[in-house]
Amino acid sequence: MAAPRRLVVDANVVIAAFLRDSTVRRLLRLSFLELTAPEFLLEEFAKHLPELRRRAALDPAIAGELAERLARLLILIPQDETVAAWDRAADAMASIDPRDVPYLAAALAVPCDGIWSDDPHMKKQTIVQCWTTKELVAALKKEGFDF
Repeated sequence: MAAPRRLVVDANVVIAAFLRDSTVRRLLRLSFLELTAPEFLLEEFAKHLPELRRRAALDPAIAGELAERLARLLILIPQDETVAAWDRAADAMASIDPRDVPYLAAALAVPCDGIWSDDPHMKKQTIVQCWTTKELVAALKKEGFDF
């Protein structure tokens, strides 16, 4: 299977990139990846920013700048574009994790190669391919990319 190029990004990926300079952060910055996310992600991230800033031991100004840089790496999908797929996503996630409905709805609403998430619950749905960071790295390395 070819490595994905267009992915819907789950909040846990952005949080991991915020907390430490890691493989996740390097992947987010790859210019050939088209990374999208429901606009809900930024609202959720902003709500938890004070706690995340403390966990990362970052000065408030630096934390704000990093959060803005990470947000600029994403193409936001407005909620009104996910409405048509919402019920299907909600049905699929009802017994798994209803909090992940916005990500599945976004993946159903836009052309993409799947969802990038390290949330094990997301793997339980069978509608859209889900890529963990480890799987994404392996697929990209198989195609000759190194980062």
